[in-house]
Amino acid sequence: MTPLRTRPHRAWAVCLGCSLALFTVMGLGVNVFTIYQPWIIQVHGFSNAQGSWITTVRSLFALLAMLSVDTLCRRLGLRYTMTVGMTCFALSYALFGAARTFPAYCVAAALSGLAYGYGGMIPLTLVVSNWFESRRGLALGLAAAGSGLPTILFPPLVTEIITRWGLKTALYGEAVLGVLLTLGVFLLVRSHPSQVGLTPYTGAKPEPASTPQADRLPPVGLHPIHWWAAAVAAFLIGAPSGPGFSHLTVLYTSCGYDSLLVAFLMSYLGVVLMAAKVLYGQLSDKLGSRTANFLVFAVMLAGFLLCSLAPLGSVPLAFAAITLTALGMPISSVTLSVWAGDLSGGDTYQRTVKWYTSAYMLGSLVTGPLPGLSADRLDSYVPAYLLFALMLLIAAVLVQGVYRRLDLGKRPQ
Repeated sequence: MTPLRTRPHRAWAVCLGCSLALFTVMGLGVNVFTIYQPWIIQVHGFSNAQGSWITTVRSLFALLAMLSVDTLCRRLGLRYTMTVGMTCFALSYALFGAARTFPAYCVAAALSGLAYGYGGMIPLTLVVSNWFESRRGLALGLAAAGSGLPTILFPPLVTEIITRWGLKTALYGEAVLGVLLTLGVFLLVRSHPSQVGLTPYTGAKPEPASTPQADRLPPVGLHPIHWWAAAVAAFLIGAPSGPGFSHLTVLYTSCGYDSLLVAFLMSYLGVVLMAAKVLYGQLSDKLGSRTANFLVFAVMLAGFLLCSLAPLGSVPLAFAAITLTALGMPISSVTLSVWAGDLSGGDTYQRTVKWYTSAYMLGSLVTGPLPGLSADRLDSYVPAYLLFALMLLIAAVLVQGVYRRLDLGKRPQ
């Protein structure tokens, strides 16, 4: 008798839809935009500070979106909220293509920030939480890995299109792609499995639907100071993960690296980034989040210290810096969701995800102009990267101190 084949749980299709959303609003809207930044400065004659202010405006509106996303989720549902975010992305790149002045670029950046907030990690985390009872760390890692794929595929392609047909053509092309991706997310994502008559994914041996799931309790000994220490750490990592990441291309091009080599470096970063987000999810599930936190902080700190050596002009050092930085980039997405899970319980998880992600974006916003101001005043982006490395170190001390104090994140039994 031929054994019956079980169909994959619908949760994995939803996970794919979430991955497409992050592919768009973070991968294209943030990661790949770093390729455009040197060209925008060059084509329109903007200063380095103006280049930084464009990404700062994006961070400001991303923060505003994050502060209001829970209200929008309650009114529209998670699926439609993510669709709104995706639509903002398509509109932002259409406006980027039409823009000629600095204020117009800022308006387009504002739409890109709204896309990041409404289509990004907060609704994605809540969708994954609804659909996955087990393997949640892996699901978050897979969904977040979608942001790395554009960083692999698009930098050389965007550079080639801009070189051959101009900046406007590349930007309009991404607007069209954004429309197609919006349709894909709308078709794949559902807010909750009950909407399609299913129960959440529970692994190989699902529990009966009638078995009630006990609410997860907050960690014993949790005090407001622990919660705030993690929030401050989230704020601090907003600098290296936000403007630190978005200025990598101008850091290396300003140090004399060829633009095609820099595009290749960013594609390589995308390869490592995809693997890193899945790896962090697996490490968190299998070794515990405390060990995963330590590793992700250590490699990203090492990466930023090597980035500060960019003026040496060494290609091997640049590859080492990009490798370690990419391995640490889950700190800007998956890590925040894991912290929220470890430091909350019951119905506080959604609120904790929102505030930690908002604190991260606030850090990105406040420090956004620093790289450009540093380059204009000191003729170098390096001082900003040294400051970002120091902020990473302080964040690591805060987070690991909280985990040790509360005895959290140990290897699962």
